Amino acid sequence: MTLPDTFPGTKNQPRGAAGARGGADSGKDAFLEALAGVLVDPPAPHGFPGAIEREIAGKIWTWMARDIAADEVARLTDAIDSGADAVEALDLLLPEIVERLKANAVAEKEDRELERRNSMQMGGEEARRRLAPVIMAMRRRPLLMQAGKFGIAVGSISDETELATALQSISITNPLTRALWMQAMVGYMANPSRLMAAAVAIAGGNGETRITNAGYGSLVEAVLSHAQSQIGCLASQPNLFSDIDFSCKAIDRFHRLLRAINYNLEIERRSLWGTIMTDLTARLSERLERPMKEITLNVTQALRRPRDGNDRVDPDDVLAALNGLYLLMTVRKCRDSLAVNALLDQAWTDTGQTVEVLVTRALDMYRAKPADPVARERLDAGIKMAEIRFNPEYADILRRARDGAERRTAQG
Repeated sequence: MTLPDTFPGTKNQPRGAAGARGGADSGKDAFLEALAGVLVDPPAPHGFPGAIEREIAGKIWTWMARDIAADEVARLTDAIDSGADAVEALDLLLPEIVERLKANAVAEKEDRELERRNSMQMGGEEARRRLAPVIMAMRRRPLLMQAGKFGIAVGSISDETELATALQSISITNPLTRALWMQAMVGYMANPSRLMAAAVAIAGGNGETRITNAGYGSLVEAVLSHAQSQIGCLASQPNLFSDIDFSCKAIDRFHRLLRAINYNLEIERRSLWGTIMTDLTARLSERLERPMKEITLNVTQALRRPRDGNDRVDPDDVLAALNGLYLLMTVRKCRDSLAVNALLDQAWTDTGQTVEVLVTRALDMYRAKPADPVARERLDAGIKMAEIRFNPEYADILRRARDGAERRTAQG
């Protein structure tokens, strides 16, 4: 596919500043999608060479579209407006945009005032520091696409020797490109622990120095970067309508990533990697404190009969209770990578006692009034909670007791 310089109709008209702004807006989504494998969202308190903040990448694109490659971005906009695949169209223009950036870099060396103005226009010194990774990601985008495919492929390799051979096949020597590759690759890896074990085997030891000298420090940093990204998946102020499945997957992913390091490497607690891991664990655990403390209260609220007014089961209360129990089970499974042991033990004990007492009470109420739809609804909710908190066998016992009461009523 080639991109024509002009298109019929109004697109042939000269573009002014407004046109350049429109080009920046329409091409920005394509740009961010193309670099998605190495972009990270806030919070990102720790910077990693292969991770580019999405907001900063967006600011750099706006600057490029306005001040560096306005003509190329205009052509990209025309192609997108004409129905071309946005990312494919961008890929065709990336070499031209990179050339514009090279010319700008040469000009900046001869004009420090130009460098200062560009830094301001692209978003300040932080954006300037991330410009090199953005440009490298643009230049090496085909390679980064291969990194994603590699991350998927290594998941199907069961033999440890073959896995180590595959890892050694990554022959990238440029530190920045290697960091970007690892960032893109780890995002597609289902089991990072196995690849980390392969890196240890290649390095001949599990110390930080050996791993770094063997060229796999960027792999560790990519794992840490992706672990950090999971923190933002947990709402800082969780509520009833938070996506609990999304949150539980983030906790599980965080656990898998940190376990890949903890189980395979010998990390000094006061080293850079050690302090980052401690901080990430604290940050994610902090977001779990409030919802963990509310689990027992939510279960009680959902299964307890109202003291005043008509008897009813509030579906929102039931949803909050179920969400809390799913969260509890996930945190319990991932506790080795979290700092919530005391909170978890308390919640585990309290929810067990609460579910058992209230579901037994609900069963007694249903036996007394088997024709009462509210009693049946409360019991069904309690059985579901018992299944999550305890096990399916206990839930089956409760179901048989419920069905027995129902049969006795039908038989008169």
